[in-house]
Amino acid sequence: MNFFIFFIFKCSSSESNSSVIYVNLSFLRAGVIIQLFAEFIVKEYLISIGGQRVLRIAVVHDAKKPDLPSKELLQAIRDRGLEPVFLRISGLSASFNGEIALFYGRRRISNLSGAIIRSLGSVTSVEQYVRRLALLKNMEQTGVIVMNPVDGLALARDKYAALTALSRAGLQVPKTLVTEDIGLAYDFVKNVGKAVIKPLIGSRGYGSVLVDNPEVAFRIFKTLASFNQVIYVQEYVDKKAHDIRVFVVDNKVLASIQRFSTKPDEWRTNIAQGGKAKAYNPPEEVKEMAIKACEVLGLWYAGVDIAEDREKGYVIFEVNAAPDWQGLVEATGVRPAKAIVDLMVKKSRS
Repeated sequence: MNFFIFFIFKCSSSESNSSVIYVNLSFLRAGVIIQLFAEFIVKEYLISIGGQRVLRIAVVHDAKKPDLPSKELLQAIRDRGLEPVFLRISGLSASFNGEIALFYGRRRISNLSGAIIRSLGSVTSVEQYVRRLALLKNMEQTGVIVMNPVDGLALARDKYAALTALSRAGLQVPKTLVTEDIGLAYDFVKNVGKAVIKPLIGSRGYGSVLVDNPEVAFRIFKTLASFNQVIYVQEYVDKKAHDIRVFVVDNKVLASIQRFSTKPDEWRTNIAQGGKAKAYNPPEEVKEMAIKACEVLGLWYAGVDIAEDREKGYVIFEVNAAPDWQGLVEATGVRPAKAIVDLMVKKSRS
């Protein structure tokens, strides 16, 4: 059945702020009209209130289902009356033919205001890593506000590059070596006495090994070299029984915790490694270090890990551009998701 239909509808949040929309759909089948009208509503009015577009914000991870921080971010977006979207980074694609087009699966991404990056996923090759960063950069180039900004995210993910930048800015960091020379790495461990061998790219303390014997370190270096892996080794920070995680959002300290290892033979304090946390109000010196670290790396929010060396004082040993916060929430009651979403809204509307 063909027929003529003329829609008039009104969107308003007040008498003084309203708009009248006219849609002329002529001589179409009823099913086609319903489909087109539904799509129009979804695209144009389910994401608008009172004549202003409501932000559509994505949370980007690579898990099949949102992890706890991602769930809290999605809920915080929803609580603001915004439209949340969960995207797996492995499902993103891009094409270029005069303009950049972004896709999720087979569907083109549109009306996206911002994207909060929670994870680049388990990257297994240089090509995969480069592709995922390039896709996020494409997002920025199309006007999407990406948090953290891609350049800062990439810099923070490369531990050595991040520490180099912090050191050049006058912040104290541990003595560190990155090399493919086994002999040089061996000499480094001999000189510092106690060292931590880490993955160059990684988080949560996974893959980090504490060594105080150069011969044991040599065996590890040889194994890494056999797999064409870069050697990243750092002087062990002779810290007290704890370290400090400072959570920074928008150049302000949102909350801080002290992290403790719960096992006598475990030197790592990461919550993911079984560490425990308690609320902590650090000295102003520590807060200023954490804020400056975020500024240097170009991060809008981050978890800055700081230890107090018995001889050298406070040392930054890592900055996480997509920090977990379960331990922080349990210890302090502070939920970062709302502050992060508030910052995204601020950036998107500025």
